[in-house]
Amino acid sequence: MQTVQIQVDDRYFDTFLALINNLKEGMVQSVKIDNGTLSSLDQQYEINRNYFQNALKEVESGTATLISHEEVWEKVNVHIKAHS
Repeated sequence: MQTVQIQVDDRYFDTFLALINNLKEGMVQSVKIDNGTLSSLDQQYEINRNYFQNALKEVESGTATLISHEEVWEKVNVHIKAHS
């Protein structure tokens, strides 16, 4: 495993976290925000908060791709079969 340190402009921080959170599962082992004051629980909260704020913005602006309930379960079943 490799460790990477990246400095992100504050204006793009939320977008950067959203990108990291949307990478293939297992690709990123952990994300740590080094501002010297956040505990790991606070860091995860911030990551989740930023992700959901971005998701809400996409829904409200109409840029999010929404799928039906049936499509969700179809994708879940395909994923389960692929990883069983």
